Amino acid sequence: MRLFRRHATHDAAGYEVHYEHPTQPLAAAFLKAAAADDLAGLWLALSRESRGMFEGRYATRERLRLSRAAHVGEDDGDARMTEVAGPLAESVRSALGGAPRVNAMGVSAARLLSRVEAFVLLLPDVEGTAFVREDDWKPAHLLGFVYENREWKVDLGLTAVLSEEAGLPDPLGEL
Repeated sequence: MRLFRRHATHDAAGYEVHYEHPTQPLAAAFLKAAAADDLAGLWLALSRESRGMFEGRYATRERLRLSRAAHVGEDDGDARMTEVAGPLAESVRSALGGAPRVNAMGVSAARLLSRVEAFVLLLPDVEGTAFVREDDWKPAHLLGFVYENREWKVDLGLTAVLSEEAGLPDPLGEL
C-alpha cells in the first residue's frame, strides 16, 4: 500500500510528469550559473559526455593532445575553465536573450523519457511568479538530463535532439 503518493501523471504527449524532481533545481542552478558566468557551477552540472565534447573542442581549437585537455575543472582555479566552459555560458546567455532574461526563466515539472533521461521546459518571463498554470504558458526552450553516477546532469546532446524534435530553439545557442 502506498501512502501519500500520487499516481503518475502524464501530459498530453504521454510523458510521465513529476512535479517534484531533482532536475528542476538543477535546471535553475544551471541557468543561474550561466547568467552569473559561474563557470565552475555550470561545468559541474554537465554530464560526462557533454564535458567530453567541450574538452575535445578545446583540444582541437588549441591543437593540444586530448590527454592535455582532459579533466578540466578537477583542480580549483583550473585556468582552462574559461577557455572550455566560457563559450557555453556565453552561448546560453546569448540564446536566451541576456543575463536578465536567463534569470527570469521558469522551470516546468520534469517529464521522464525513461529511467535515465528526462527534460524540463523553460518558461520565459516568469520572474517573481511562484506558480504558473500550464494553460497560461508556452515553453521557450527545454533542457535534457541524463542520470549518471546516481545524480542527474544536464546533457547537451539530449537537449539539442529534444529541442529539434519539439520545434524549440536550442537553449545552448549556436555551439
